[in-house]
Amino acid sequence: MAHSSIICPVCKKELLLNNRTFLCENNHSFDLAKEGYLNLLLSHQRKSKNPGDDKAMIQARRRFFDSGAFDPVTKAIQHSTSHLPHPTHEVRLEPATATKQSEVAILDCGCGEGHFLGALSGRRFGVDVSKEAIRCAAKRYKDVTWIVANGMRELPFADQSFGCILSILAPRNTEEFARILKPDGQLILGIPGPNHLIELRTLLNPEAGDFEEKADEATAKCAPLFEESARDSVSYEITLNQKQITDLIQMTPIFWNSSPEAKEEVRQLNELNITISFVLQTFRVRR
Repeated sequence: MAHSSIICPVCKKELLLNNRTFLCENNHSFDLAKEGYLNLLLSHQRKSKNPGDDKAMIQARRRFFDSGAFDPVTKAIQHSTSHLPHPTHEVRLEPATATKQSEVAILDCGCGEGHFLGALSGRRFGVDVSKEAIRCAAKRYKDVTWIVANGMRELPFADQSFGCILSILAPRNTEEFARILKPDGQLILGIPGPNHLIELRTLLNPEAGDFEEKADEATAKCAPLFEESARDSVSYEITLNQKQITDLIQMTPIFWNSSPEAKEEVRQLNELNITISFVLQTFRVRR
């Protein structure tokens, strides 16, 4: 577990790992869970006992991603981070400090069950407010540092810790992103593209519109601290089977306001052709 960037959520001092306990100089301690993740979510940083996505939603998302329906999106995210420096075989033969210096640390804030971050390589950190999501991620992706924390509060990382931050379909804490991102680092946002899931959304809500303005809205909201440096689109059609349709409905918050009758009607479909559309935006910290 990479841990050089983690700080205590209580006093902001560096947390160091001793056996299976993270400890700061003020003796605040946090034990690793049996699955290997770290829970740094303090009681005042959550609105409920078990915040974030529940187990049923997390498992639906895991099954849907495993079905391959989002593979083109995953590949696009891999491509967007492919230029980041990672250690070569020669560097791995050098001292550990040299390896850490040559390898960019990546944070996925709002990582869910870890699918997108798990598809990348390097020093990776995943944060989500849902303990169920982090537990699910930690069970599969053993070489990633998984942390339960509220991404919309102060993040438990030192200043300028990361060379890349991902925020894929997740709330964005731009002030904290700017604090923990290196001056030459990049922020990658995954935003719903035009007509994303429009066929399914229309069945659930006849007044559903497209998402065409979402990317420009994200740019405007990031503008005080970040400037957009690149924008790429991923759009394709795919036919979902009944199981995929059911999982997609369950895993996506956009359907919470749909009526039970509409959801049940959609669940009865044997298959449905839908549009998947994403915009990946890359930002740099304003100098």
